[in-house]
Amino acid sequence: MRGLKLMFALAGLLFLIRYVVVCYHTSEFNHFVTLEAQRTRQKGQLKGALLNRARDYSLPVKEADINITTRDGGFSGVVNYRVPLDLLIYRPELKFRASGAGLVQ
Repeated sequence: MRGLKLMFALAGLLFLIRYVVVCYHTSEFNHFVTLEAQRTRQKGQLKGALLNRARDYSLPVKEADINITTRDGGFSGVVNYRVPLDLLIYRPELKFRASGAGLVQ
């Protein structure tokens, strides 16, 4: 019985550690998207910065995941991406959405 409890405790700890790391990286990336959209004035430059930062945080963001639309002298950028959560036996994908807006130069 004690071994079974230990096994479930270790499985729960593994899940918690991996989940917290993914949530931390996505939270930092989402914050970066908001700030970078306000700071950057060109769409191409914004897309490159977002891809580089996603790579820094080990997030599987592709260029196709980034959608930047221009409207009335401003633009909005939306990043829809999925991050796999590796739990050894089960591998769910967590869905995230980050957005930001800024002015076009």
